[in-house]
Amino acid sequence: MIIGFCLLWMESKEENVALTIIQRDNTLSIDESLLMSLSHNKPKKSVTTTIVPKDYICTQGDLALIDWIKEIPCEPRVEVVLIDDAFVERKWMECLFQPDAYLGDEVIDCYINLIKAQEHLKCRSGGRVHIENAFQFNFLKRDGDVETKTDELYPSKDMAQISSAERRVLLYLDHDMVFIPINIREMHWYLAVINARNMEIQVLDSLGTSSGRNDLIDTIKGLQRQIDMVSQRKELKDHRWPDLRVASWPLREIEMEYAKQTDSSSCGLFLLNYIEYWTGDELSDNFTQDDMSHFRKKLAAILLSSDINKRKGCPLYKYDKEVDAGCSSDVQILDSPTNPKKRKLPCVSEENEVLMEDDDGPITQADLERWFVHDWDKRTPIKIPTDECTNEFLLSGLSTKDMPVTKADLIDVLCDYIMTIQDDTTLEMTWVRSFNPFKIEISVKDLQNVLRVNLDMTLKCFDMAVRLLAIKESHMSKDEMIKDKKHYMDMRFWRMVGFGKLPKYHQDPTAEELAKTLDCWPSLNYYITGCKYVLMPWKFNGCYALFIIDHGKKHVTFIDFTPTEDWCKHMPYKRFAEAIIMASKKYKIAYNKKRSGWADDIFKWEHTIRSGLPLDLKGVNTSYFVLQAMVMWGSGRRMEFNRDTKILRRNFVIDLLSYEENSCRYAIPPNIQQRLISIAKKD
Repeated sequence: MIIGFCLLWMESKEENVALTIIQRDNTLSIDESLLMSLSHNKPKKSVTTTIVPKDYICTQGDLALIDWIKEIPCEPRVEVVLIDDAFVERKWMECLFQPDAYLGDEVIDCYINLIKAQEHLKCRSGGRVHIENAFQFNFLKRDGDVETKTDELYPSKDMAQISSAERRVLLYLDHDMVFIPINIREMHWYLAVINARNMEIQVLDSLGTSSGRNDLIDTIKGLQRQIDMVSQRKELKDHRWPDLRVASWPLREIEMEYAKQTDSSSCGLFLLNYIEYWTGDELSDNFTQDDMSHFRKKLAAILLSSDINKRKGCPLYKYDKEVDAGCSSDVQILDSPTNPKKRKLPCVSEENEVLMEDDDGPITQADLERWFVHDWDKRTPIKIPTDECTNEFLLSGLSTKDMPVTKADLIDVLCDYIMTIQDDTTLEMTWVRSFNPFKIEISVKDLQNVLRVNLDMTLKCFDMAVRLLAIKESHMSKDEMIKDKKHYMDMRFWRMVGFGKLPKYHQDPTAEELAKTLDCWPSLNYYITGCKYVLMPWKFNGCYALFIIDHGKKHVTFIDFTPTEDWCKHMPYKRFAEAIIMASKKYKIAYNKKRSGWADDIFKWEHTIRSGLPLDLKGVNTSYFVLQAMVMWGSGRRMEFNRDTKILRRNFVIDLLSYEENSCRYAIPPNIQQRLISIAKKD
């Protein structure tokens, strides 16, 4: 419901601009019809378009749009730009409003995607062009480390990584030029162009020539390693490169006449214009430092008003998207297929133990299993639209002649199919359901959200992931089990503590409810007092973190994958202080129920912040890093994180659909079930 609105009137030389800002449910949106009146010549709309100085300068309409975006607070989870797979949150737009700010990856990637959307910029006088995103060079640079062996980077059993490198190499070889943004973190951006026709590496640097290009040299070495690895696996032919020894190609510094940087912060803006204008031999359009000073704000207006910005005029307030999956104390009401009476589903107990009684007599655990599992499997499967889910579709694009179908290929095709589902009825269907120790339901829409690279896990998906970790551990051999026992907590404890909630909106849990979070997982056999480690996941501002409670050493380790915020950089422990105080009070109550008389205060134990962790600058992959940390902790080995979160997401979807105790497996289309069997056979 509209609860208020205001009008901002700004008059330009060409037209009157009326910008309507509407406030709905405490969020700001903008009259989309007014956005349609804004038009820009950048990125270049055609080969014949000539960019002139005024194209870099904001119009009155642009300024009005920027004023609107500034009305939105710099909250951590307000997404204002989404172009293809790149997105920008409100706080990341600040670099475009501050004249001395360094451009971040997010802004760079969004404008790169706008350039990619222009068909005429894909083929220039120097040949076909592929433009990499702002982060890809990190992987190439990593592979350029000569001290690390190829087998360590790409183990033979890790076909997912090998296939990813293979696809990248084949993509590069199918283009005459590959544009790679080089990012010296928080210092400088410049452009490297792999020009296959000229057999050279061209360097476009707004600061001119440099005494050393170590980052670029390592990047090219990394690409050479990938090319060599792929060429050993298959014959590389019918490509556009005259020579595959790219590491031997010379570096050529491109001298810029006017397009030079004279300040200390415009390198990212120059980079974007180099990418847009470079033909392989020259810049198609001229620009200067003055143009870039104007372009900083103009870039904000271009991104916000772009027709392919899915958040155009309507930001996504991500905290509204969070789904609370409930906790074990929630009462779950289920309909029995054989009895219309509704019953509570408690935690699993002994098979013949009487759990409750009703008019028909006692109800045992065996009764519940028969009603909610076995009888469900006998029901007639629910039909859903699967016209497009054919074997041909699920195998399209897979070659079994030149390159055998790998497990990664099968997973990619299946996940791609799931993302194509648009039928509302199908999207709402539950494909995964688990009851023990409490009910979790995962719909097709939830699976799609898992696959989206710009979204982190919802609470219920994270809870399900922890449940799968416990099940996987139960299948380990004695040799695989770690010496010191650990207990995986899910997000129930965090929800019960009520961190970040006002007291009037939070109901304090009972001691029994808290203690249930320390119960042994049904698939395992241990008691909490026998565990050295308790792994407690947490959430700060929508991002997951992990507390490692070491009962042996009376020590707490904080694991956080987000950058330290400015307000606590002088004392990083401040970030965790409130959380550990609240957690300590409830943890004492919970553990005391398991071990009578236990009265330790973990807040008073020694605390350490784990260093050397990967940083998730966008805050959309923290759940996957936390889950990896939970698995690796206590193994005695160095923690090595898989940073390819796209693969992690896809593997998680396969794990969900392959969950053995899934009582909704009948709802999964038969062809998809067959694909899951094929994937399992690849192990």
